[in-house]
Amino acid sequence: MLKYLLIIGIIGFVVAGMLLTHYLEKKNWLPNRWITGSLVFLIILIPSILFPNLPMFFKQILYVSSGVLAIIFFETTRLLLERGQYRGIVPAEKKDSK
Repeated sequence: MLKYLLIIGIIGFVVAGMLLTHYLEKKNWLPNRWITGSLVFLIILIPSILFPNLPMFFKQILYVSSGVLAIIFFETTRLLLERGQYRGIVPAEKKDSK
């Protein structure tokens, strides 16, 4: 039973991150994706180095915020790829069915 709750929780977390990304995009508040991608690691790394004895509650908050930023980074990349706005990738030619 606990396994199923964990799986549902993870799926819910990813879906919530995707919905947040779409909401931020609609409001034009979406940050630069490279800044977001860098913050994914820095949010965990810097406090862990500066405060090695950080309470577990604060570490969990940092892990959740890092996870949300990672989802925002990858979802933004996916949206750019779908729209053909991603630099350096040539869109595939569509084959006509005859």
